[in-house]
Amino acid sequence: MPVKLTDNQLREIQLAAQIVPYDLRSRFLEKVMSELRGKDLGDGLVHRIAYEVARSITWDSERTAVVG
Repeated sequence: MPVKLTDNQLREIQLAAQIVPYDLRSRFLEKVMSELRGKDLGDGLVHRIAYEVARSITWDSERTAVVG
């Protein structure tokens, strides 16, 4: 089932994607859409989930790079 987003919500996701390494952005989008699916979407929820996922993916990639 597709996730319907407003222009503002899509913009929030695009902004959050900017902090994600380029090669991980498709994973970021998949995870965000998975988290949003089936929820009552408001601007605040979309913002919160997008940035939580972005931080999580960025943190994991940085940690992996340091560890080896």
